[in-house]
Amino acid sequence: MALRMIELILPRDHAERLKESFDATDFEVLGMWTEDLDDDKKLVRVLASAGGTEAVLDDFEKRFSWLKDYRVVLLPAEATLPRIPEPKPEDKPKKVVGRINREELYTDVLETAKLSRVFVVMVALSTVVAAVGLVRDSSVIVLSAMVIAPLLGPNIALALAATLGDRQLGRTAMRSSAAGFSLAIVMAVLYGLIFRVSPNTSEIASRTRVGFGDIALALAAGTAGALSLTTGASGTLIGVMVAVALLPPTIVTGMLIGSGHFGAAVGAAELVAINLVCLILAAIVTFLAQGIRPTSWWEAQSAQKATRRALIAGGILLALLTILVILQVA
Repeated sequence: MALRMIELILPRDHAERLKESFDATDFEVLGMWTEDLDDDKKLVRVLASAGGTEAVLDDFEKRFSWLKDYRVVLLPAEATLPRIPEPKPEDKPKKVVGRINREELYTDVLETAKLSRVFVVMVALSTVVAAVGLVRDSSVIVLSAMVIAPLLGPNIALALAATLGDRQLGRTAMRSSAAGFSLAIVMAVLYGLIFRVSPNTSEIASRTRVGFGDIALALAAGTAGALSLTTGASGTLIGVMVAVALLPPTIVTGMLIGSGHFGAAVGAAELVAINLVCLILAAIVTFLAQGIRPTSWWEAQSAQKATRRALIAGGILLALLTILVILQVA
C-alpha cells in the first residue's frame, strides 16, 4: 500500500476542532497527530494511503483555504512500522480512488512540461541519436533515442490542461511541445542537408506510410502514458511507447525535407499529426475515466467546457486524418 503523509498548519483552535470532526468521517485516515507551533498554531499530520489523500486534501481546501496561514504539504511515506494490513472486502467503503491525488499528479506533470535547458538538451541529444539510427537503419540506435526523448511530458500535460481547464498549464505545455518539435525538425533538416538520406531505408520508409496500426499505437501510448502518471508508476517504458509514436516520424520528416524528398516527407508529417492527436485524445479520455476533476463547481464547469472543445476539435482532426489514411490505403 503506497502511503502519503499530509502536514497541515492551522491556528490552534481550528486544529483541535479538525481532530474531533475527523473521527466521524469515512476518510481513509490511518493516523492523525498534532504538534504545537509558535504564534498559536498547530501542525497536524495525517497518514493516509495514496488513493485516500485526494478526499482529505479536498476537505482541507474547502474548510481552510480562506485562512491566512493555511498551508498543506504532501510527503511520500516510504514505509511505516508496524505494517498496515490491507483492507478486507467486508470493511466499510472509504473515500479512496485508485490513483494518486490530483495535486500530486498536477505537480508531476507540470515538472515534465516545463521548457528548461535540460529539456532542450535532451531533445537535441535524442534527435541526433535517432537521426543516426534511422540513416544507419539500426532499430537498436533508434530505440536508444526513444528512451531519452522527453516528448511525453508536454503532450500529456496538454491533455491534463484540457481535462482541468487549466490555461496556464496549457500554455506551458504548448510552449514546451512547440519548442521540442521545432528543435527536432530544424536539427533533422540540417542533418538531411549535410548527410545523404535515402527514403528507401527500412527504418525511414516504414515511417512515411500511415496505417490504422499507427492510430492504434498512438491511442495505446496515450492511454498508457496517462495511466502511468495517475498511478505513480515508472514512466520509462511509457516514455519509450510515446517516443515510438512521436520522435522517429518527426526526425524522418525533417531529414526528408532537408534531402529534398518532399513527397515522402508529407507521409511522415501525416504520421506525426495522427500520432499527436491520438495521444492527446487518449490521455484526455483516460484522465476523465480516472475521475480527474477540479475541486470547485465553477472550475468544474470551465473544465467541462474546455474538455468538450478539446474532444470535439481532436475528434474532427482525427476523422480528417483517418480519411486521408483510407484514401492512401485505397
